[in-house]
Amino acid sequence: MTNLIRVEIFKLVQSKTLWLLIIIITGLSTLLHSLVITDWWQLSGTEFDRAQLSELNALSAFTLPLLFSFIVSALAGFHVSTEFSQSGVIKNQIISGHHIAYIYMAKYLVFSLGSIIVTILIPLLTAIILVLLFGHGDLINLSNFTYLGRAFSLFTLQFLCFTAVVLWIAIGTGDSGQTIIFTLLLSIIMFIIEKFLTYPVIQLLYENSFFYQFSEVFHYSMTTGEILKSIVIAIISLIVILSGGMFVFNRKEIK
Repeated sequence: MTNLIRVEIFKLVQSKTLWLLIIIITGLSTLLHSLVITDWWQLSGTEFDRAQLSELNALSAFTLPLLFSFIVSALAGFHVSTEFSQSGVIKNQIISGHHIAYIYMAKYLVFSLGSIIVTILIPLLTAIILVLLFGHGDLINLSNFTYLGRAFSLFTLQFLCFTAVVLWIAIGTGDSGQTIIFTLLLSIIMFIIEKFLTYPVIQLLYENSFFYQFSEVFHYSMTTGEILKSIVIAIISLIVILSGGMFVFNRKEIK
């Protein structure tokens, strides 16, 4: 398992897509946070506003599924899908001979790590650095760190479910373009369900999904019950999605 993870890390580090995304997200994050901090972009009404962290309002853009789904699907499409030939055969000979579950989990863990770095860590670190550079160091206190730590920890748990879904799509399609399209379609469908569908059963299912939790975890005030509910939803969803993804992956032939 350790060797498989090392192989996946090596391939990820060598991925031009990863480094291109790092450059793009760093530049975009720097621009958006600079505009917010200098009041060029009047963004209000966010959960960061309610937490008295208005200077970090640009972070709300990176927590939107429609944005981060494109980032994650691009990484999956051009990093994971390219390992499959048109016949659906895994082309990497290094992983042959290993248990299928270990291969899948190694891919999932490293892909999720890359996605977290690009989608969560870079925007958050960029925000903190710019806040300090623009003279708002008073925001960096225990209370605000507690809120950010809780919010982004819960967000990361839900995000791990999302990367599992995207990996499933990438493995199932074996095509970079289809991976991006299907992932974006999924996010759009979830957006439509949230905003326009009011059927009780559909709403109940949606409100107990990790997609719903993407926004819920950033509420400034969360009860212990709400926090536990978020954790349980993420864990159950992750187990189900990983099991399904492993089933799909098990149908792939390894050369």
